Amino acid sequence: MRIIVAGTLRFAGDDALCSEIIRGGAAHIASSREEEGCTAYNWAVDPLDPGVIHVYEEWDSERALLSHFAHSSYAAMRDHLGRYELTGFAVQVYSVAGIEPVYDEQGQARREIFGVTL
Repeated sequence: MRIIVAGTLRFAGDDALCSEIIRGGAAHIASSREEEGCTAYNWAVDPLDPGVIHVYEEWDSERALLSHFAHSSYAAMRDHLGRYELTGFAVQVYSVAGIEPVYDEQGQARREIFGVTL
């Protein structure tokens, strides 16, 4: 089952600090992207809320995510983040029962998703 990790980290600082945090962790992000079962791994500065980093990850399975938690890249990123003042944390793990495209064959936003019609 596909697993998504998503949420936000808030730091005492502004978007320049958050950019510095992400750039400083780039090697850890790149390493995580190379792990088996990683489909997507991205951290981004919120364009409207200074001091917030959005986390988005996709993993092929629960086992892949658990392996990530035991991987050196995860430990290194935690150590890296520990150098900054974290003032808020709202990151969750979600299981995904199905995947469908946002747009239909004509390029229009879908009017039906997983059997539910507007």
